[in-house]
Amino acid sequence: MQPDSYNDLTAALAAAGLTAQRRRPDQLVVSAQQDPVRPNRGNSFWLSQNQGVWYLSTCLPACYRVPANQDIVPLCVACMDIGTSAMDRVPPDIVARFGLQEIDDRQYERLFPTEGEGD
Repeated sequence: MQPDSYNDLTAALAAAGLTAQRRRPDQLVVSAQQDPVRPNRGNSFWLSQNQGVWYLSTCLPACYRVPANQDIVPLCVACMDIGTSAMDRVPPDIVARFGLQEIDDRQYERLFPTEGEGD
């Protein structure tokens, strides 16, 4: 399933037992925590959408394009199952299983500009 909106994805993740909290207009923080997400209290990562394409990002940051034919919810469940702290990178076996494509920082910044935030 490729959800059409952040609201659809939030509902689908909740049905799978995960929490998705809107951090910015173009970013969901996914975790198993029910309260505000803290990286030192469990695994978490970000999901963002641009022009119908979903991207998964980690705290490193590392960013991955999710192919359109992949179901985002099982991807999130697989990522959540890898540990109890925020992951730096998506493990290679999950990258391969879901066909994720890592993109570099410049590409990510073009897709999701952050310049001027926090100024």
